[in-house]
Amino acid sequence: HRRKVEKLGRPTPKIEGLVADTGLSSLLTCSLDKGDRGLLSTFAERWYKKTSSFHLPIGEMSITLDDVPSLLHLPIIGAYHTYDAIDIEQAMELLVELLRVTTQEAVYETEQCRGAYVRLAWLRDVYRTKCHARQWRLATKAYLLHLVGFTLFANKSATNISVVFLDAFCNLNQCGGFSCEAVTLVHMYENLNYASLHKAKHLAGNYINFYNCYLFLNLY
Repeated sequence: HRRKVEKLGRPTPKIEGLVADTGLSSLLTCSLDKGDRGLLSTFAERWYKKTSSFHLPIGEMSITLDDVPSLLHLPIIGAYHTYDAIDIEQAMELLVELLRVTTQEAVYETEQCRGAYVRLAWLRDVYRTKCHARQWRLATKAYLLHLVGFTLFANKSATNISVVFLDAFCNLNQCGGFSCEAVTLVHMYENLNYASLHKAKHLAGNYINFYNCYLFLNLY
């Protein structure tokens, strides 16, 4: 995650204020260089879906809503923004409408990803193109989608991000009012529910919260 931050770089000064207004600037400094696979696997194996908690020798432990803002410094209050699954056509419409890319570009990118996704490398190119054209609000949307794509909503591919999250940045004046911590926790729970299954091989989502549990266990 840290390497992806470095690839994108900090936001250009022209959009720093717009990024800060969303309350997501803290994600630039809350990423890890690498994770401990053994540690993550151990926690995932002990996750119990019915209680949304880890079953450990000392008892039950869970990642709560209080843990997310303390570790990621996300907005604590605000409206809950839901993300319904979208198909390729809807993804293309969002890309054309919110990032102002051409229909041909949107078609090609979604075909490359074989779904309603875009590559993080492609997003970086879009961001730089919009900055060069001095289209600052469009550049901000591309930057933010890339930022949440490898932090809050990282998926198992590690290279793609679902276009559905772009919808949250439709109106930059309002997206700062969303409760990011709640969405992050729900996303993490859903991925843990899947990762705890025997057939699962990978864990998606932001896992910096696991290290908080690990530190607590050490202190215990």
